[in-house]
Amino acid sequence: MKKLSSLLVLIFVFSISGAFAQTSGARQEMNMLLSKNLKYPAELRQSDTQGMVVISIKIDQKGYMADYEFLSGDSGFEDEIDRTLSILKENWNPSFLEDKTYNQEYLMSFDFKLSKGKQFPPNPFTSTGVNSNPITPLETVDKALEESPFSPQLYSYRAEILEAKGKQLLAEMDLVKAKFLKDKMLTEIVIVGYAAMGPKSL
Repeated sequence: MKKLSSLLVLIFVFSISGAFAQTSGARQEMNMLLSKNLKYPAELRQSDTQGMVVISIKIDQKGYMADYEFLSGDSGFEDEIDRTLSILKENWNPSFLEDKTYNQEYLMSFDFKLSKGKQFPPNPFTSTGVNSNPITPLETVDKALEESPFSPQLYSYRAEILEAKGKQLLAEMDLVKAKFLKDKMLTEIVIVGYAAMGPKSL
């Protein structure tokens, strides 16, 4: 992934969780605000719950955050995202949009990951272990898209697979989706939860 290095620029480590975000220019302030305030919910860490949550955010004609809507992801993370977005709205500055147009809707993604949890590999061509019932790379990406239907990276991966299979039209359609979602993505935040060490108490 070309932007993986930029995702690692800002890493904020807390006592039980951390968050980092893609940053560029004036938007860095917004990402820092989100990263500093987002926490991995303790009950979801303890239950090994992880995954990506995507929201749409509405920007008014003056460039201010008007409203937002949850589009996908585990509803268990919504309270924490609601709390953090309330802080963001109070501190919103139109400069956060940089080159984005006002009076539009954009996407934000919040990827909650556990440090010792099972994670979807960064590349679907990468094997993560022996599987008694192996699935194809295309099936892997299709399954991931069911869980994260707003991921431009996954559509790009699937386009590569489809093109290799000679399905050019389907590949081109996925590339169009990937470009659209990438253009609409305002920011991508990764929140890392660190699992408690040692045996669980009864």
